[in-house]
Amino acid sequence: MKKVAALLALVLAAAVLVACGDDDGTTAATTSETATGGDTAGGGGGSTVEFVAAPDGGLAYTTEEVSTKAGDVTIDFDNQQALIHDVAVEDSDGNDLGKTAVISDSSASATLKNLKPGTYAFYCTVPGHREAGMEGTLTVR
Repeated sequence: MKKVAALLALVLAAAVLVACGDDDGTTAATTSETATGGDTAGGGGGSTVEFVAAPDGGLAYTTEEVSTKAGDVTIDFDNQQALIHDVAVEDSDGNDLGKTAVISDSSASATLKNLKPGTYAFYCTVPGHREAGMEGTLTVR
């Protein structure tokens, strides 16, 4: 019962944040943010991974495990929910490597530069969303 109440409180808090957001009457466009995942020497080819916020409105992505090749990795994120979300990536030490913009009812992209082979965490940075299970594993091979 405590988990349900906590989850409900988080959803309500997120809804308040959305309601307090800036609405200038325009539609959100795809945004991009570049980050570095390790040193810049040696890079590799680029690849793209796609993330989708759960279409049922839940605090989840449609996938919990994604794999890609080493090098520059572009994250394409589609969130058609009214609730705001993003996709952030961190290494095993908890260092942020980059993230998309926080969006609702739109899409966003981010490119992580020169990711090395290994296991990374991806998650939503909106308070309470990761704790509610909006996270997964990105494996770079």
